[in-house]
Amino acid sequence: MQLPNIYEMKNYKLLIVIPIAMLLVSLVFIPKIQLDQSLKGGVNIQLQTNSVVDVRALTSSIDSKIPGAQASVSQSIGGISITIAANGTLATASQYASHVYTGYGNYSNAAVLLASYQAGLKQQPNNQTLVSIINGLQTNQTRYLSQMNTNLTKELATLSAFSGSAPKYNSSNAQQMYGLAQSAYVNASSIYKNRVITALHGILSFTSYSYNDVTPTLGSFFLSEMQSIIIAAFVLVAIAVLVIFRTPVPSLAVVFSSANDIIVALGVMGIVGIPLGVASIGGILMLIGYSIDTALLSSIRILKRSEDTPVIRAYRTMKTGITMTTAAIITFAILLVVSYVAFIPTYFEIAGVVLAGLIADIFTTWFGNTPMVLAYKRRKELAP
Repeated sequence: MQLPNIYEMKNYKLLIVIPIAMLLVSLVFIPKIQLDQSLKGGVNIQLQTNSVVDVRALTSSIDSKIPGAQASVSQSIGGISITIAANGTLATASQYASHVYTGYGNYSNAAVLLASYQAGLKQQPNNQTLVSIINGLQTNQTRYLSQMNTNLTKELATLSAFSGSAPKYNSSNAQQMYGLAQSAYVNASSIYKNRVITALHGILSFTSYSYNDVTPTLGSFFLSEMQSIIIAAFVLVAIAVLVIFRTPVPSLAVVFSSANDIIVALGVMGIVGIPLGVASIGGILMLIGYSIDTALLSSIRILKRSEDTPVIRAYRTMKTGITMTTAAIITFAILLVVSYVAFIPTYFEIAGVVLAGLIADIFTTWFGNTPMVLAYKRRKELAP
């Protein structure tokens, strides 16, 4: 069946309304995206077992035995990977402990400065500026100690569910409070770990295990780093495209194509409930490559080639590009089905994100990027 040449239409530039509408709808659903345990904090446990396991039944059992687990289970040869959500009590205590660590850092910095200015005051006993600075630093130290004490009290009260009554400490000793905040959290985490492993022993038999805890603070750091990586990827792509075309319009069209694909993919994640995590972010990075590939294919053939007319070149490129994208869609659709049936969350997340982005890429590239570049080419040819 011969596809019609949509670029021969008089108002072909109006095709860009379709990808823009997809973008606007996606923006509504992006706030609904949930973070998975790799970014919001949680526990990953690798079990070595020779038992044949029903993954879905195991997931249900873990959720019933460990309150708030929200378990995600995948199986490989000789082992099982289990991810459970961060314990709410430990997550709250971790935040208080983090504030204690920050207060200790501020207190220590103030102590170093205070010692330096006090040494200077010995050399200049009548220097009122130094006296004022020293008084300010001492006031800050008192405030930092008070903040540490407040947060440590809250941390110990939160962790009482694990460790019982809170130990006594000297609220004027910053180092002691820092050490207690650290040890209290470590001890509570160890108790929770033992509870989790005991619960798993009651569900299935395994010979060995590894237990890795990702705190919410570390998860936030991972998320920040992932965002920086994606932004850096976009900047590098924009620079590379600008070098290729040496003019802003085609470059912006290519970047728009890639950005729109990712935004639509994120919108789909919000609609169907695919969480944002290390796996799905990997899918987003893959999607940048796919979307740039088709957008560059279209732009280069329209702007750099000279055979036939730009409209015919755009049409032939569209047929080639849609064939390429369709092949990729089929591949990732198969991966999506297989990972769903085999219950492999990592592959399911990657396939879901890339598949949504590839479908969006058909509309974004051929209804958005190509009409923009084609209009630019025609305007350039008509220019005196």
